[in-house]
Amino acid sequence: MRRGTLLVALAATAAVVAAGCRPAATRPPEPDPTPRPTISPAVGATQVQLAGALRARGLVLQPTELVVRPGEPPSFAAVPRTAFRAILAEDAAGGLILVYELPDLAAAATAATELAAHVTSGPGRVQYPPDVRHVIRQVGSTIVFFAWSPASSPDARTADVAAAVATVGTGVPLPRG
Repeated sequence: MRRGTLLVALAATAAVVAAGCRPAATRPPEPDPTPRPTISPAVGATQVQLAGALRARGLVLQPTELVVRPGEPPSFAAVPRTAFRAILAEDAAGGLILVYELPDLAAAATAATELAAHVTSGPGRVQYPPDVRHVIRQVGSTIVFFAWSPASSPDARTADVAAAVATVGTGVPLPRG
C-alpha cells in the first residue's frame, strides 16, 4: 500500500511539473508602454549629413539612447537634443555627437553663438579637459556639437570624427578666451 501511495504521489507531481513546462498559449505581443522618441525631420536631415560625412572617412554613425548632457549654457536645459555615436573600435564610450533642435534658423544661430561663448568661457572650460577641441556647426535649425580631447581619446580615429563633423552645415566660430 505504501508503494502504491508513493507511485500516485510521484505521478501527480510529474503531471504538475509537466503542465508547468508546457509552452504558454500564443498571444499577440503587447504594445511597449515606453514611448520611443522620434527624430524630427530637421534632426533627421542633419543625421543624414553626419552619416554621409562620417561614411566618407570610413566611419559609421548610429543613434544612441544615452542621455547626454555636456557642459552647456543654462539656457540649453530645455533645448531638445538627440545623441548619436560615431563607432570607434578603440573607444566604446567616445564618438558622441549631439544635435540640438531649435525652432528656426535665427534661434539656432543665436544658440550656436551662445554655446560657443560658453564652452570657451571660464565656467565652460572647467567642464572639459584642458586640451579639448570643440566642433560646433549649424545645420538649418539644428546645432551639431562634438567635443574631444586629443590627449585622452583612446582611438586615433576620433580626429577623423571631428574632421567629418566639421564638414556639415556652417561653422560656428569659437571666441578666443
